[in-house]
Amino acid sequence: MAVLQKKKKTRLAILNAAVALFHQKGFHSTTVQEITNHARVAKGTFFNHFPTKESILHALAEERLLLLANSQSIGAGSQPLLTNIRASLLYLLEDYDIHPTLTVLIWKHAAEHEDSLLTHWKQLLEETKEEWVAGAIDHSLLAHIINSHVAYGLHAFRHEPTCIGLVEKIMTLVETSFGTISKRRRPFSMKKLVVLGAGYGGMRLLQRLLPNDLPKDWEIILVDQLPYHCLKTEYYALAAGTASDHHLRVSFPEDERLRIKYATVTAIHLHDSTIDLDNGESIPFDKLVIGLGCTDNFHGVPGADQYTYSIQTMGATRRTYEALNNVRPEGVVSIVGGGLSGVELASELRESRPDLTIRLFDRGDYILSMFPKKLSTYVQNWFVEHGVDVSNNSNITKVEPGAIYNHDERIATDAVIWTAGVQPVDVVRALDVEKDRSGRIVLTPQHFIPDHPDVFVVGDCASLPHAPSAQLAESQAEQIVTILKHQWKGEALPKTLPRIKLKGVLGSLGKKHGFGMMGERPLTGRVPRILKSGVLWMYKYHSG
Repeated sequence: MAVLQKKKKTRLAILNAAVALFHQKGFHSTTVQEITNHARVAKGTFFNHFPTKESILHALAEERLLLLANSQSIGAGSQPLLTNIRASLLYLLEDYDIHPTLTVLIWKHAAEHEDSLLTHWKQLLEETKEEWVAGAIDHSLLAHIINSHVAYGLHAFRHEPTCIGLVEKIMTLVETSFGTISKRRRPFSMKKLVVLGAGYGGMRLLQRLLPNDLPKDWEIILVDQLPYHCLKTEYYALAAGTASDHHLRVSFPEDERLRIKYATVTAIHLHDSTIDLDNGESIPFDKLVIGLGCTDNFHGVPGADQYTYSIQTMGATRRTYEALNNVRPEGVVSIVGGGLSGVELASELRESRPDLTIRLFDRGDYILSMFPKKLSTYVQNWFVEHGVDVSNNSNITKVEPGAIYNHDERIATDAVIWTAGVQPVDVVRALDVEKDRSGRIVLTPQHFIPDHPDVFVVGDCASLPHAPSAQLAESQAEQIVTILKHQWKGEALPKTLPRIKLKGVLGSLGKKHGFGMMGERPLTGRVPRILKSGVLWMYKYHSG
């Protein structure tokens, strides 16, 4: 027993030494002599355990495969084959984000020169309960196809920046081969629920369907530009510099049936059931949820689209923060729009940069015109007390570098932030479907596009009785999940759904004061600010 333990300890020391050197110098630049020196063993001892340097790669692969076999997270028999292949690759290539070169080398060697990885694919095939696997093709041949695609993908896509990206490229090869073999469109693929946009509606949809309420033969493909959900309602704080980028992020749910495509949607083809992405990829869908949000509406004001900053997206808000941070001491910042976003940005910027002259331009007789006059008056008085200049009944007619024009009167300014209205993004406006006067898509009571019962619209792109808001998007997403469940079960859809009731609206005036409506009751002062902080904390840490 003691001899056996000593051999295991020596073998482990050699493996650890080899891995350390491979990380430091690279596999090909590391010699056996250097490994034995690092492990403090004789060269002969090395060859007693490993016939060649390459056999270390085999040992590392075997060790990882053994852990995978013992893992409870990979349930081959209970999940579709493609789900298990993807889960296996994510597990085996987990170290790719830290040590990409060595990880690729290990598994490329395992796929090309060893039987262990091939055996794993055969085992997955044997345990899979899908009918097409049992009778459609020889398991050994299919295992070799999977293995060859893994080997090729590891070589062809070895410069992918993330493990997830690498796995998705390899899986595209595997899925394409399965479709070609069958001579049918997608017989072996999971049915696809494609969600466009990880806003409040899209995020709530993921939280409600995963992990337990998505049918076993369905997967979700999420398309978004960023690898996390962003708290858009707090973009004003990021722009003003009082909140960090990191504090406005919420992680996506983790599930093997959730695939994420980091891209921009360029076209939606309703009749072909496909989505085009800016990377040239086309994604088929069985069901679609459009939640792409909105963009600024410049109302035809010359120069507004060129010379103003925005807080509509994370990327735009980062650029706005940089611009505001670089405004000269005692400079002038103009904010166009006296709605919730403009008011919160103006108040937060006042605390962040007390040296600035801040001007807020609003078309109405008073700011926050959607709220009761008493509440709007409170906010306007707060601005007066804190030195924010409010211009009511304004009409911005032009924006140019260094100036903004109100009723054609030129006003010098160092930066202009536009918060004066939104509209659906271009790709939604381009859809040939019925829309309201604001360009939002008219829907059935069940939230899908008329004549397209598999295409839902959530959030700012949807024509609804209420003004767009995070709370509205989440409530709508809850009802979409209800409809999806009816469809999946083949049940008749309800003719109407309960009227969405919003709980209220809360806004901030810096870090200590706030305002809002709870039902019909207006709130001002410290209480609504504390309530808003609590709601935000609950969303970040207890959402879903």
